[in-house]
Formats: sequence, structure tokens, C-alpha cells
Amino acid sequence: MRLSALPLALLILAGCPQPGPDPDPEPDPVADPLDYAAAVSQAELEQTIADLVAFGTRHTDTDGDEAARDYLVQRLEEYGYAPELDPFTALGTPANNIIARLPGTEDPDTVYLFSAHYDSTSSDPFVDAPGADDNATGVAAVLEAARILAGERFAATIWFVLTAAEEQGSLGSEHMAEWLDLQSIDVQGVIAPDMIGYWPLGDDDLMDILGDEQSEHLVEQMASIADALGVANKTWVEHSYCYGDDHTNFQEAGFPAITPMDCVEAHNIASSGEDTPHYHRTSDTIDTLHMPFTTSVVAVIVATLADLGAPR
Repeated sequence: MRLSALPLALLILAGCPQPGPDPDPEPDPVADPLDYAAAVSQAELEQTIADLVAFGTRHTDTDGDEAARDYLVQRLEEYGYAPELDPFTALGTPANNIIARLPGTEDPDTVYLFSAHYDSTSSDPFVDAPGADDNATGVAAVLEAARILAGERFAATIWFVLTAAEEQGSLGSEHMAEWLDLQSIDVQGVIAPDMIGYWPLGDDDLMDILGDEQSEHLVEQMASIADALGVANKTWVEHSYCYGDDHTNFQEAGFPAITPMDCVEAHNIASSGEDTPHYHRTSDTIDTLHMPFTTSVVAVIVATLADLGAPR
């Protein structure tokens, strides 16, 4: 009988060498954070914005706000997350933040937040507040990041957070920031976009990246990634700009936080020449947005978030 015909167990007993594990296996390659930028889909962003606008209004204490909450929970579940509601009271009205977690594999106690508010307002808030730019664009960015990063491995933990009642005084983020501080959650950075879709100069516009001294390193990190992706930008390390938006609640709780935005100067510098004609108006609809540049801005944000999380 030929040796090769012997059962495997007899070959082992006979001392025949067997193949074993590679003594020096090649490690899996570490993903380049910039690669995630290429996965951002304009069609996905447009669909999310259109879906949110279709609720008519997402003003706190309306059926549209509750429907938007349920819609966002369902979307996150479809991506494989287990979203949790974070209840609080907004001027006597029950409201809910939404949290979905992507656990880190090496340093899970270190947390990075990607957050946007999902409520809206206008001159007729209980009837017609489409809020396409403010802030369906930010919410669409959070969902797109959650879609792209689902199942990926990062050293640190990433939270996707959708806050409520921003238009009543940033109450959702205030509640969230206080809770994070009370629980001693090690939040090393927050990205909180608010309005990233109105670009009056189209592809020739510049994204604004806004932070304070505590978060200047995050501003510089996002600007560096924007430069690498060829997305023109302006940086602002000035805490008084857009004071009261969600990012300032995180800053005041001691967490480094930045906000990518459109038209920061229009909101803060009267003589800037910039204007936001649809801000908090019933005309804030999807047809006023320039989606190609919005997609580029979301690509910058997603790549920055991946870079912070440290892909593995």
C-alpha cells in the first residue's frame, strides 16, 4: 500500500510532517480612513433628507417628530445596530435622543460621538417645517456614516447620536452632555454637523469647520482630511460663533466638540455678505440644497470619524 493511502491519523503517528499555521502570518491591513470617504453615496443622502422632509414638520411635540424618531430607529436597526432611546423632558414635552453604538475592539472605553439634531422649526413650526438643511442634512450624514461603518472594526468606540429639541434651546444635547459627564464617559471628541447642505456658490463654496481652543486639534484634523480629499474649507476656532448650538453644550461639559457647517459667517458676521434665505423658514426644502458639495462634505466627516476611531 502506498504511504499516501494511509489514514491521516497513521501518517501523524508515523511522524510524517503536517502543514501547520504560518509561524509569521501577515497581519490584516489597516484600513485607510480616506477609503471610507469614497463609500459616501449622494443617493443615500438625498433619500434620507427626502424622507425626513416628507414628515411635514419635525417640531417637538408633533406627530412628525415622533414619526421621525421611529423612522431613524428603524434605519439604524436595518444597519445592524441596537439603538436606544434616551428620554428627557423638553419644556414639559417628552422627547427622546437616539443612541447607536459601534463598540471599539482595543480601547472600548474611549468614545467618539457623531451627533445631529433631528427636529425642525420654521415660521409655521407645528404645520410646515421641512428642515431640509436644518438639520435633515446633518441627520443624513450620521445615518450614512452608520451605514458605511457598520461591521467595521475600530480601536475606539463610536456612538451615532441623534438629538431632539435642538430648536427649543439645544435641550437634547444639553441632556446628553450632562449625562455623559455624570457617568464619566471618556468622550474624546464630538462631531455635530448642523446645516451642511446650503451652498450658494455650489462646488466653488467652502465648508466651515467650527470649534474652540479645546477642540482646535479636531478642527485641524478635519481640515487636513478635507485638504487630502480636495474639499475647500475655512476653519474657525471661536467659541462665540453659533453659541447655543449642540456642539457648545458638549464643549461646556468639557468634551472637545466641533461642528461642520455651511454659511457660518451669515449667522455670526453681519457684514460678511453671506445669507441663508431659507433658515428657519418653510422654504427650507431639498430643492434649495446643492447635493454634490454636500456629499463631499459628508465624505470629509465620515473619513474624520473613521480616523478618530482608528480603524483596525
